[in-house]
Amino acid sequence: MAPRPTTRPPRIDAPDLGVLIDADGDELLAHETFENNRYTNIELSQRDLTGIILSQCALSAPIVAGSDLTSARLRDTLFERMQAPNLFAPRSSLHRVRIQDSRIGAMDLFDADLRSVSVTDSKLGLVNLRAATGRDVLFRGCIIDELDMGGGTFTRVAFEDCSVGVLDVDRASLDQVDLRGLRIGTIRKPGGMKGATISAHQAVELAGQFAAHLGLRIEDPA
Repeated sequence: MAPRPTTRPPRIDAPDLGVLIDADGDELLAHETFENNRYTNIELSQRDLTGIILSQCALSAPIVAGSDLTSARLRDTLFERMQAPNLFAPRSSLHRVRIQDSRIGAMDLFDADLRSVSVTDSKLGLVNLRAATGRDVLFRGCIIDELDMGGGTFTRVAFEDCSVGVLDVDRASLDQVDLRGLRIGTIRKPGGMKGATISAHQAVELAGQFAAHLGLRIEDPA
């Protein structure tokens, strides 16, 4: 008998931070490159940081509000205890990036490229991954109000001990996406779930939503 296929977990590499040097957050500018720096308790609100490149950097307790990180390139970077009412970083690329112990109101990563990214022990409002590409992404211990994966392409994505109020998978392409560790309130456009893995318990809990999507009525015998 052929072996039963299993869902492959994401391959997460920790950021390679090397030896960091304490630096002043005021030096961070759009379209500039910064490497091997540690930034602590920095205020980045209302900053133009478009096209910025951070490599082997750690940002501890940064405050980010209304900043523009469009097309930012983040490599081997750690964010911890970040306070961000709005983290606006569309069309950015995140490779070997970890976000931990943070509170983010809206994380706008639409049309972004995520590779080996982990988000842990964080409270997230809207996570906008519409039209994004994600490979090897892990959410652990996160509370998410809304997760929009619509139109995106995702491979080896997993959730561990997480919850989401609304999950949008409209026209998403999913491969090895493990939702078993995600408590789901509402699924928007459940037809986009193809390629995801859920548990038997979740299948029962979500049966009503799947039936409504298919136009089925669930009734007990007369």
